[in-house]
Amino acid sequence: MPLQGKSSAVGLDAIDQRIVAALVEDGRMSTLDVAAKVGLSPTPCSRRIRRLEETGVIEGYTARVNPAALGLHICVMISVRLARHDPSGHSQFLAAIRERPEITECLLVTGNIDYLLRAWVGGIEALRDFITEVLQAIPAVAETSTMVILDVAKPSGFLPAHP
Repeated sequence: MPLQGKSSAVGLDAIDQRIVAALVEDGRMSTLDVAAKVGLSPTPCSRRIRRLEETGVIEGYTARVNPAALGLHICVMISVRLARHDPSGHSQFLAAIRERPEITECLLVTGNIDYLLRAWVGGIEALRDFITEVLQAIPAVAETSTMVILDVAKPSGFLPAHP
């Protein structure tokens, strides 16, 4: 999915946008294949990819893993409200969850909650244990609310549209 418009932050032109879109679609795509897809010869395409990496537009390459293949069948979003909003409350919470393998994403947000977590667990018992024995046991946590993901209407990995 190509970016729309032009990015003023890093000066991406239409070809750069097509390169990024191609690599988002398939990060293992060879430079030759990217070049063919965007209508460039391999050498200039390779230079552009290197520049996109060096400027931080492309932060890295990852593999998408099927959670069910790892025995993880339940994905949840957990909102967390902290009891203490001072720096030590945030630090205590982050230190407690940083190494938890269940948590795949931790977002500091505005509104009535402080953090939104995405977590994967094997089953409902594992979810119960994670919430009660891990999250709610953190002294800085005042309240949690859990939403089970039933389906993904739009998967991540798509590029944001730019005006």
